[in-house]
Amino acid sequence: MDLASGVGGKIDKAQVLDAVDKYEKYHGYYGGQQEDRDANYTDMVNKYYDLATSFYEFGWGESFHFGHRWKGESLRESIKRHEHFLALQLGLKPGQKVLDVGCGIGGPLREIARFSSTSVTGLNNNEYQISRGKELNRIAGVDKTCDFVKADFMKMPIPDNTFDAVYAIEATCHAPDAYGCYKEIYRVLKPGQCFAAYEWCMTDAFDPNNQEHQKIKEEIEVGDGLPDIRSTTKCLEALKQAGFE
Repeated sequence: MDLASGVGGKIDKAQVLDAVDKYEKYHGYYGGQQEDRDANYTDMVNKYYDLATSFYEFGWGESFHFGHRWKGESLRESIKRHEHFLALQLGLKPGQKVLDVGCGIGGPLREIARFSSTSVTGLNNNEYQISRGKELNRIAGVDKTCDFVKADFMKMPIPDNTFDAVYAIEATCHAPDAYGCYKEIYRVLKPGQCFAAYEWCMTDAFDPNNQEHQKIKEEIEVGDGLPDIRSTTKCLEALKQAGFE
């Protein structure tokens, strides 16, 4: 694996334990409050990915997400199939401009660009991941057609009606407000075009008064850098409110 030299994110070694401590204190599992996570989501998510990115890439590869696995299917095969399925659901055509919201180091971006012959822009607010992604784009030979924008997906520096398709893979769950995030995605998407996403959600079986349920939810939040895990129902309501059908 061609990991970057000096790998380890943007945090100096001497500051790692302090960063871990500050990150953990945001979360309910360690006594933190959701209001603080919502208000400081940029700092929380950046700390998480500055700390975790190199571990992810070393152990997981370039795509930081899950995929259902068939019996006999490798992890890498399941990840690729998961990404190809997303591209097919969007009906991507050669030459289209596509946005990857919360793109990580661009593993899905590169795979989908090559699979569909499209130009994919990755939007990400983490400086270290973007610098790593640019290097991997160069190695993969897609640096002429794929690029990155460093920005907050709650306020994208992108004109209205720019993209032919938008997707997000376990990324918009980092947003403090689902409606605000989906509304921005709707704004930059051309009218009549599609947004596809994989999202962390709680099902309707979740009982907030059940301590075991609450513990599981909080452990996922601290393990994935999430301010809150919304219910599937709330995500669907937010999408409709943002203008999606």
